[in-house]
Amino acid sequence: MSGQSLESLLKGASNTVELLRNSQIGAYVYPVVPIEFSNWRSEQVGWQKTAVLFDQSHHMAELTVSGPDAVKLLSHLTINSFASFTPNRAKQMVPCSYDGYVIGDGILFYLDKDELLFVGRTPTVNWIQFHAETGGYKVQVIRDDRSPSHPRGKPVFRRHYRYQIQGPNAAQVLEKLNGGPLPDVKFFHTDAINIRGRRVRCLRHGMAGAPGLEVWGPYAEADEIREAILEAGRTLAWCRSARAPTPAIRSSPAGFPRRCPRCTPASE
Repeated sequence: MSGQSLESLLKGASNTVELLRNSQIGAYVYPVVPIEFSNWRSEQVGWQKTAVLFDQSHHMAELTVSGPDAVKLLSHLTINSFASFTPNRAKQMVPCSYDGYVIGDGILFYLDKDELLFVGRTPTVNWIQFHAETGGYKVQVIRDDRSPSHPRGKPVFRRHYRYQIQGPNAAQVLEKLNGGPLPDVKFFHTDAINIRGRRVRCLRHGMAGAPGLEVWGPYAEADEIREAILEAGRTLAWCRSARAPTPAIRSSPAGFPRRCPRCTPASE
């Protein structure tokens, strides 16, 4: 069965919008993590008015680039300036082809001297790895592909878990996890907080104009860290059916919040 290019598919369609609306591809399957959401509206409420937990451990590929030419390689491939890029910072990286066309984008973490970590979609990781292996750069790479959409009962392991705690009340949850005030981390800078006695790296960004953190660490600790986050949020529960909503955490492994099982009627 021969494939068809996107260009020929679009040219053969009388109406591109109708083609896309009636696509037979099916729903996007978020890998590994079970769906935990009620609807799109409650997701927006979660991160706009309370707090939300996003599990982003599985849907992106990672590439660690280390060595004396790590910065040279990555700065060569992207439109971004590296003039003020230093360890303990991150940036949205946009690599381009030889002709200047965008390959994709992702987040580039400057972990330490001569060590950077790119998190993004597979085509962009392919592009970076190709140049690392063929461009004569003094670098080493460690690749960790996104988790399979259908693991078919097989165990799935990643190098890192990656959780985001976002929303106006995220700081309350994070301070409880940390056992005290959070470090004063500037936007898209990195630092560390304490979770159950572990020193956990964090990236500062935010949603709805409120500061939040993305935390990550060895995947072997994923369940422990996730349970700690959920435990910190349980005492700040928010329920759509409550008469007087209070601050909350919403758990969202697939990028969406789940209902509170104690208070939300099943019919909603």
